[in-house]
Amino acid sequence: MNDIYRRPVTKDESILLILKELVNHNIDVCKLIIQQKKSLEAKETMEYYYDRWENIAGSHYRLRDTDEDKYSLICNYTTFVVKKDHDPIFYNLTGISYQVIDLIHLLIKLHRVDSENSRIEDYKHWLERDDKLYSVLTNKLMRAMNESYE
Repeated sequence: MNDIYRRPVTKDESILLILKELVNHNIDVCKLIIQQKKSLEAKETMEYYYDRWENIAGSHYRLRDTDEDKYSLICNYTTFVVKKDHDPIFYNLTGISYQVIDLIHLLIKLHRVDSENSRIEDYKHWLERDDKLYSVLTNKLMRAMNESYE
């Protein structure tokens, strides 16, 4: 058995083969068309990600800057104060509360800072405890958000 590996034809190669038939094997025109296609795709991709950054990330940061006294809290191991997002713009774009994102960031920051800090004993215990408490809070928060904005 003589197995010769042939790499699959790429999308652009496939287009080139079709274009060659349409423009009577004029390779220069085909390459120009493919170059234009790649340029348009790159532009659309850049516009998409710019839009995502402006809308999603921008709304998250704007909400954080204006959320004075409008944040959910953990009072103790059994008492949670749930305050829905004061503006649902981030939630409407992503389906998640910006407060949940902030809590995840706090856990990541706690892990990064405390794991390098030998003065804080049992940081893993505190990290696990906070993770469990944040999990309960975020579940309650997301239930409240889903009920009010759906």
